[in-house]
Amino acid sequence: MPDAQELWIVAIALTGLAAPVAGQPGSPLDEPGVTWHLQAPYKGWLDEDVRDIITPEEREAFVRMATDEERENFIESFWMRRDPTPGTPSNEYKEEQYRRIAYANDRYSSGIPGWKTDRGRIYIVHGPPDEIESHPSGGEYRAPGGHGGFTASVPFEVWRYRWSAVACRAMLLVFVDADANGVYKLRTDLDRDPAPPGRNTFLWRTVWPPFDPNVSGPAAPAPGQPS
Repeated sequence: MPDAQELWIVAIALTGLAAPVAGQPGSPLDEPGVTWHLQAPYKGWLDEDVRDIITPEEREAFVRMATDEERENFIESFWMRRDPTPGTPSNEYKEEQYRRIAYANDRYSSGIPGWKTDRGRIYIVHGPPDEIESHPSGGEYRAPGGHGGFTASVPFEVWRYRWSAVACRAMLLVFVDADANGVYKLRTDLDRDPAPPGRNTFLWRTVWPPFDPNVSGPAAPAPGQPS
């Protein structure tokens, strides 16, 4: 049976299949920053390779660097800080990041590179989901345990993570192909919630739900959050 946090994710994700979506080009989730002055290798590294795993502070520091030597040292340190086995020849975190990017490009490209799509971005950040329920012709979806659901006339997928080490919680995410063009967009109405200092905007808005277990349905905004 899903826990309260899973049910809150379902409630957020299913709030109107025709509502605006997040994560695709032009979304409030995309904050490219000022990178026009960077040469191709460094711009590609910042805006593609690590876009959804770099912190805002790290990003700001990188774009302010004046020399390629500084940038090279930064990139080396960036991966070293995330290496789960320092002192060994391999950096498993870095290897897994590039494996996920390659998989996203191979599996989720549809008019745009897979790493740019919502499914690709979620896969890159959180890894493969534990379960994928695919409805390529639309149809009915029932949440686990009989806790609600919906019927859609457009293709959609439901991804379930029993536990995300990044989000530190279970997640249930809905992707909808509203235009029937193969580009599945993440359903969320969290665009209005600002990411707190030090948190990656895409990750925060994807998985942030202030939850009140005493309320049936979406919780009231936390203090200081917009209503």
